[in-house]
Amino acid sequence: MTAYEAMIKTSHHLIKGGDLNDAQKAKIVRYLLAEKGKRKYFGQRMEARAAYPIFFAPPYGKNKLQTVVPASPKTHIFADNAYEFEILRLLQLFSDDFAANGTYPELIDQIDLSRMFDMTAARLKQTCFGYQSCHYAECFEAGLSVLRFVSFAVPEDVNWLDKQLTMYNKHFADHKRHSGVQRYFWFILSQMPYEHAEPQILRQRDTIIEQLNRSFLNRDGGCEIPIYVMRNTLARLPEFEYIKNRQPFTDAKSGRLRFF
Repeated sequence: MTAYEAMIKTSHHLIKGGDLNDAQKAKIVRYLLAEKGKRKYFGQRMEARAAYPIFFAPPYGKNKLQTVVPASPKTHIFADNAYEFEILRLLQLFSDDFAANGTYPELIDQIDLSRMFDMTAARLKQTCFGYQSCHYAECFEAGLSVLRFVSFAVPEDVNWLDKQLTMYNKHFADHKRHSGVQRYFWFILSQMPYEHAEPQILRQRDTIIEQLNRSFLNRDGGCEIPIYVMRNTLARLPEFEYIKNRQPFTDAKSGRLRFF
């Protein structure tokens, strides 16, 4: 199993509401840390290197890795940053759990989150998509991945968070977007600190309900994940808290997945 596959399987398990014990988390952490710093970006202009991950770079290839949602990125900048940020997020979640439970202190030291967060934030602030609200071409999707990072790594930087949210809301409708882009945004909202997420979820509320009333393909490959993402996002609102444990089901007539 590759680090990418481990990240995807773990993230999907958690999105569905699954649990992991500390021993399982420690195994995943060791696996991910073994990939840290294995790959570097070479041959790029110095000013372009800030656009790519420092700690967890995916294997280089023509095919771009899908995001957790899943969405199919158009560029390596979005795909590669989304890959690193989801690994950092898992390391943050599990490190916090170890600290709260008094387990695996040696892994907390190895993870060294503060250093990785500080260096990643400094890297992103050197990019136009990360800190200058650039929304042209590939920068829109890349900027969305930055919103993901800021929302869990430095949510106290409200100006930065608001800047990325404004960029998305102002320019999403500028072009026709793949549905995965919008669902990636909802995924971010499903885990963003509530005080920042609530007004955005209210803004997206009717669209999410409309989507959840549709049917979805029922096949292997994560087709149910967008349903869980939408459920988790909508269930953060008090009026929809009752759906937080509801599961998608297979329609007896069509064989497609449904939620309502």
